[in-house]
Amino acid sequence: MSAADPPASPPPATTTDEAMSDKTGTQSEVNSSTAQPADEADAPSTKHSLRFWGIVASLAFTALCSSIEGTIITSALPTITAELGGGSSFIWVPNAYFLATMVMLPLMAQAANVFGRRWLTLISVAMFTLGSGICGGANSPAMLIGGRVVQGLGGGGIALMINIVLTDLVPLRERGKYMAIVQMVSAVGAALGPFLGGLLTERSTWRWVFYINLPIGGTSLIALFFFLRVASPPPGTWSEKLARIDFAGNAIFMASTVAVLIGVTWGGTVYPWRSANIIVPLVLGFVGIGLFLAYEWTIAKNPSLPQGAIVERTAATVLAVTFLTTLCTYWAFYFMPIYFQSVLAKSTFWSGVDALPLFAGLFPFAIAGGILLSKTGRYKPLHLIGMAIVTLSFGLFSLLDQHSGTAAWGCFQLLCTIGSGLMIAILLPAMQAPLDESLVAISTGVWTFVRAFATVWGVTIPAAIFDNECSARAASLTDQSLAVYLSGGKAYQYATQTFLDGIRDPESRAAVIQIFSDSIRIVWYVGTAFAGLGWLLVWLEKEVTLRSKLNTKFGLEEKKKQEDEEKNRNGEEGEQAELQG
Repeated sequence: MSAADPPASPPPATTTDEAMSDKTGTQSEVNSSTAQPADEADAPSTKHSLRFWGIVASLAFTALCSSIEGTIITSALPTITAELGGGSSFIWVPNAYFLATMVMLPLMAQAANVFGRRWLTLISVAMFTLGSGICGGANSPAMLIGGRVVQGLGGGGIALMINIVLTDLVPLRERGKYMAIVQMVSAVGAALGPFLGGLLTERSTWRWVFYINLPIGGTSLIALFFFLRVASPPPGTWSEKLARIDFAGNAIFMASTVAVLIGVTWGGTVYPWRSANIIVPLVLGFVGIGLFLAYEWTIAKNPSLPQGAIVERTAATVLAVTFLTTLCTYWAFYFMPIYFQSVLAKSTFWSGVDALPLFAGLFPFAIAGGILLSKTGRYKPLHLIGMAIVTLSFGLFSLLDQHSGTAAWGCFQLLCTIGSGLMIAILLPAMQAPLDESLVAISTGVWTFVRAFATVWGVTIPAAIFDNECSARAASLTDQSLAVYLSGGKAYQYATQTFLDGIRDPESRAAVIQIFSDSIRIVWYVGTAFAGLGWLLVWLEKEVTLRSKLNTKFGLEEKKKQEDEEKNRNGEEGEQAELQG
C-alpha cells in the first residue's frame, strides 16, 4: 500500500525546492528494496536557537513529570488502600492510569493535525496536573480512580505530543539524538518513581505522591506556554475541523482497548486466566481491534489510522520490533527485582539498588544510539546489533540462580541495557523513514500506542509464566501449606524476601527458593524467544534514506516566518528579472 495522505490531514508544506526533491526521492526509495542511506554523509547542522533548546528542556521536564507518576504509585498503594479502603477495586488505581493513557492516542494524534500542536500539548499538561490535584485530595476510592483517569488522559497526551513536537522541530536524521535526551529523562523518572513513592509515604503522607506533580506540572505548563511557539494549523471553522475527526473509529478503538486491558488487568489477580471473565473480554477486544482496522480502511471518510501509516513493509516491521523491544525491556525491568527478592532473598530496597545497572545504563546508550543514527543515517545495522545483544542477555539471565555472584548478574544487566538503550531512541525515526511527512502525527500516535501496549504485556506475560511454573512445581513441596501460596496464580505476589523469611524450616525454604529459581529460568527462556523473534524481524526492514531536510507545516514560528520571507524575496527577484529581460 502507498503511504497516501489521509483525507483529514493537510498537505505537507514544501519550504524549498530542495525539500521537494528530497520528498520525491524518499517516495522512490520506499519502492526500492536496495535503497541506501543518503550520500550526504556529512552530519546535519545542529545549530539551534535558544527557543529550540527551551522547548526541548520543557518537553524533557514534562516527560519527567508523567514518567514518575507511572511508577510512583506502586510503593504507596498499600498505605493508600489501608486509609481509603475499597478492597479489590484498588487494582484500578495503577491500571486506570495506563488504560487512560492508551485509549485516547489515535484521537489525539488526528486532532494534532486539525487543531495544531501547541494547545493540545498545553491541555494535556493541564489535565495531568488537574488529575494529580484530584488524586491528592481524594477521600474515597472512586474519587481517586477518577483522578487517575484524568491524570492518564493528560499523561497519554504528554507522551504523544512530546514525540510529535520533536518530529516537527528536527529532520528525520537528527531525531534520534533529541528523542534520546527526552526519553533518558523519562527513564530516570520511571526508575525514581517507586523510591520517591516510598520515601514520601514514609516521611510525609501518601497525598504528596500526587501533590508533588502540582509544582512540576505548573512549571512545565508555564515553560511550554512561553517557549512552545509553533506554526498554527490551517484556518477553518470549528464545525469544519470537527468534521475531520474520526469519532466513530475512535469509539470502536476505545471500547476494544478497554476490553483487552480489562482482561489483562483481571487475569491472574481477580479471576484465573482460564476463566470466562478473562477470555471473553480478551476475545471481544481483539475482535474489536480487527473491526477497527476494517472500518478505518474501508468505510471511514477521515480515518484516524490510514493504511499508509502501518501497511508499508518497513513501517510495519519497525512497529513489530518496537513492540518486542519494549516488551523485553519491561520484562527485564520487572523480573530482575523478582530474581533478587525471591532467589537471592534481598529486600525491596536492595533489589532496587542491584537493578540500577539495568536502569542507569539506558541513559548513555540511548544517547549513543541517537548520535550514531545522526552520524551514519543508518538504522538497520543498529537494530540488528541492539536486538542481538538483548537476545544474548536474556539467554545469559537464564543461567542465574541462587549461587550466582554479583559480577554475573551485574554484567548481564549491563549487556541487556546496552541493547535496549541503543534501540530506545531510533525506532520511531526508522518507522517514519518510508512514510510521507504528512503522516508524522498519525504515525507517532500509532508508535506511541504500540509502545504503551507492549509495556502492559511486558509485565503480564512473564508474570503469568512465572505463576504457572511455580504452581506446577508446588506439588513437590513436602509442606503443603506452602504449596497453597505458590498455587492458583499467587506466586508472583509471594516472590519476596518477607515471604522467605517467614519460612522457618531451612529445607522448605531452600525448596521454595529452588522453585522460584527454576520458574524464573523458564521466564527467561520465553523472553529469549521473543527477543530472538525481534532480531529476525529486523531483517525484513529496508534501509531507507533518512531525510536531512525538515519538511513540516508545524515548525517553529520564527523559522516559518524566515521561510515565507525568503519565498517572497525569491518571488520579487524573479519578477524583477522578468521585467529586466
